[in-house]
Amino acid sequence: MTIMVIGGSGFIGSEVVKTLAKNKIETISYDLIQSSTIGENNKWIRADILELPSIERVFFEYQVDTIIHLVGLPTIDYCEKNPSFSFLLNVLSVQNTLEAMRMADIKRVVFASSASVYGYHRDDPVKEIDPTSPSTIYGYHKVIAEQAIRSYHDSYGIDYVIFRIFNVYGGNPHMGKDVISIFIRRALKGEPLTVKGPKKFRDFVHINDVAQAFTMATTKDNVSDAIINIGSGVKTSLHRIAEIVRTHFPEMEVKEETTSDDGTGLQADISLARDMLGFAPKGPEEGISTYVATYAGHKIR
Repeated sequence: MTIMVIGGSGFIGSEVVKTLAKNKIETISYDLIQSSTIGENNKWIRADILELPSIERVFFEYQVDTIIHLVGLPTIDYCEKNPSFSFLLNVLSVQNTLEAMRMADIKRVVFASSASVYGYHRDDPVKEIDPTSPSTIYGYHKVIAEQAIRSYHDSYGIDYVIFRIFNVYGGNPHMGKDVISIFIRRALKGEPLTVKGPKKFRDFVHINDVAQAFTMATTKDNVSDAIINIGSGVKTSLHRIAEIVRTHFPEMEVKEETTSDDGTGLQADISLARDMLGFAPKGPEEGISTYVATYAGHKIR
């Protein structure tokens, strides 16, 4: 089995490549930036996902069983300000991948979608059968990408697994764009922290658990043509995140500001992930505390 990870040098992609390698799965990292993990079971190809002829050439050259697509522009505010760039990375990159797969007769893709397809708030844990209701350019583009994948399944028989990923933390906080990484970076610099909307909640899932989910999707039988939530299944407020960070950085000043959307958020129903993948993520309280503690001794003075 050979897996090609498109975006294999990114925040999540690099962890996916490492996890696949640990499981002795031959992996090709496809990215403009050189992969940090190159070894016996994996290699790196420099190529541009926005150039279809380049993708087709690579797909024909290598015998690949499955594509893992992790390219995207996940910063919601940046996507709002740069919708054309968001379209290129969040939609065109998927269309190019699917077309190259069709030409090269590669029949399976695992795609990193986002919880943002559900909107920004639901009272109950969201299930995969719930309607999509995006409220951002990023969310709309992820919905379009999902629909493109399903259209290639219906028309050309490409199997798919779509992961709707919730709030990922872990890895290198200097690379992460998530709120926990931002909190850690400010704490390391000794800067005050302002929590805007302390009652807002998120479903935080560790990057190692996300990488393991991608690995399971490529190795388990009967995981096909499915949309699956990947989260922890637990609500955690921004107030609680600030408390955890302050436990490890007791000198950090924390201010809280109420916002119009305070108390809103999304929580994943991960029943399907448990049933189909055997997915068993770590609890966010323990995971976040351990993660922050790792960097508490690295304070910049």
